[in-house]
Amino acid sequence: MKKRVLISLVVLALAGVSIFAQTTLTDVINEFNAGVESLNDQAYEPALTQFNKSLELCEAVGEESDDMKKKAQEQIVGTHYRQAITLMKRKQYDKALPSLENTVKYAKEYEVKPEYAQNAIKYLPSLYLREGNVLRMQEKYDEAIDIFDKALELQPTLYKAHQGKGMVYKDINNTDMMLEEFAIARQKAVQKNDQEVINDINAAINGHFRVLIDEELIMMDPEDPDFTFLLDICDEAIQANDQNSYAYWQAATALNKMVEYDKAIEYAEKAVAYETDPVLLSALNYELGMAYYNTVRYEDACQAFNKVTEEPFLGKAEKKMSATPNCI
Repeated sequence: MKKRVLISLVVLALAGVSIFAQTTLTDVINEFNAGVESLNDQAYEPALTQFNKSLELCEAVGEESDDMKKKAQEQIVGTHYRQAITLMKRKQYDKALPSLENTVKYAKEYEVKPEYAQNAIKYLPSLYLREGNVLRMQEKYDEAIDIFDKALELQPTLYKAHQGKGMVYKDINNTDMMLEEFAIARQKAVQKNDQEVINDINAAINGHFRVLIDEELIMMDPEDPDFTFLLDICDEAIQANDQNSYAYWQAATALNKMVEYDKAIEYAEKAVAYETDPVLLSALNYELGMAYYNTVRYEDACQAFNKVTEEPFLGKAEKKMSATPNCI
């Protein structure tokens, strides 16, 4: 029995050697040409399979096929690149990403077609940025951070990737990391005079802190309010964006209740200098008028109350104006 098994193994081994020996350069060329035909038909996956098969056959043939081996390697890189370009033209960016990555990978591994790798690297950062934003919207936060980092590895000046990371950290309520990433993005956006990004970042920061401010207001004891934490949050919000009118308003309101009128005036005056939203501007002017009134600056109080145009602040301002000396 042992002899039969041994004989069978020897026969199989010899058969394998026979098959291996039968592979010729013609087989390599035929497989390569099949790949070219598939590539010309834009059948990229079959083409890649055929070019890779051609490479395998080259290993069987040996040195005789070295020239074909290099051609197959070049075609593999080129096919990945052409596939990526086609997918981008079809706006299938998520599918184009791995094709671009493979272009870079195999160009380096095979040491061929460096120009394709260079072109792919030019496209990758913007596609990584796009994919990162998609992943964030899908709440795949770790994956989004990873892909934003990939974009920054290739293009460190891509400040929108820092903006994207900041948005991820905002979504998961990591305030420190959010501010760190937004600060980098905003600084570079200022250098590029990219006002749209600056506005988007400021709006995100304001929205983040508005939630925190509102939560603190809800939790506050109405019978015995302690404004310490509220003011801390407002100050942090203003430090993150010095044009956060909501934070200025809430701080001014708290300071008026704490009988710290001069500080209330300081906060409110900063915001009314730039705010354009009529409701928020009315809120700020009402608190400013109250602070002026309580420091006996009646003329200033009257001017502030006169600028209140929206409810629920208008009725209160008109009532206070009737009690203000010489206020028309």
